[in-house]
Amino acid sequence: MPTHNELLFLAHVLVGGALILAAGRRGQDWLIILIVICTILMNIAVFKQMTVFGLAVTGGNVLYATVFLANDVLNEHFGRQAARRAVVMGFCAGLAVVILMQIELFYKPNEYDDSQAHFDYFFSVVAYPRIVTASMVSYLLSQLLDVQLYDLIRRWTGVRRLLWLRCNASTWISQAFDTVFFTTAALTGPHSTISTWRQWRDAVILAYIMKIVVAVLDTPFLYLTTWRGLIPPGSTRGR
Repeated sequence: MPTHNELLFLAHVLVGGALILAAGRRGQDWLIILIVICTILMNIAVFKQMTVFGLAVTGGNVLYATVFLANDVLNEHFGRQAARRAVVMGFCAGLAVVILMQIELFYKPNEYDDSQAHFDYFFSVVAYPRIVTASMVSYLLSQLLDVQLYDLIRRWTGVRRLLWLRCNASTWISQAFDTVFFTTAALTGPHSTISTWRQWRDAVILAYIMKIVVAVLDTPFLYLTTWRGLIPPGSTRGR
C-alpha cells in the first residue's frame, strides 16, 4: 500500500502536469516561464533526499521531469526552435541565479541574521564548484539532445502518430545521457561521493529508473494537450 511519500510523489506529478496544461493553454511564453521556474527550483530541491517506492530520490526529480515534458509540449505544438529557446533561457536563468547569489553570499551578515549558513549550503559555488558546473552543463546538453531527438522522431512518425513513442524515447535517451554524465562528472572519483564501479552503477540505475517512471506518468498529459485543445486558435508551429 502506498505510503505518505508515494502518495505525495504521485500528487506532485499531477500538479506538475496540471501546471503544464494551464501554462500551455496560455501559449508558449507561459510554458517557457514555467520551464525557467522549474529549472531554478530543481537546483535547490535536489538537496532534498527521500525514499519513494523503495528508491532513493531527490526533490528535483519531478521538477526535472516537468521541464522535459514542458519542452516536449513546446516541441510538439510550437516547433523545435521554441523548445531550444526554452532550454537556453532556462540555462541562462540558472546561471544568473548562481552569479547573483554569489554576490549575495559576500555580504557580511549582521547580528540579527540567521540565514547565511542556509544560503551557503544551497548556493555556494565555492563549496560545490564541480557539482554546480556538472549540473548546468548536463542540463544544457541533455535538454538540447531531448529537443533534437523529439523533433527527429516526430518527423519520422508524422503529426499526431505515436505520440507516446517520441515523448518517451526522446526523454529516456536524453535522461540516460544526463544520468551518466552528471553522476560521472559531479560525483565520481577519489575523495568523491562515488569511488567504486558498484557505487557508480547503483547510483546510475536508481536515478534512471525514477526518471523513466516519471516520464511514463507524464505521457498522458502530452496527450491531453491534443485532446483538450491546449493551443489557442491562431497559434502556429514554427520550425
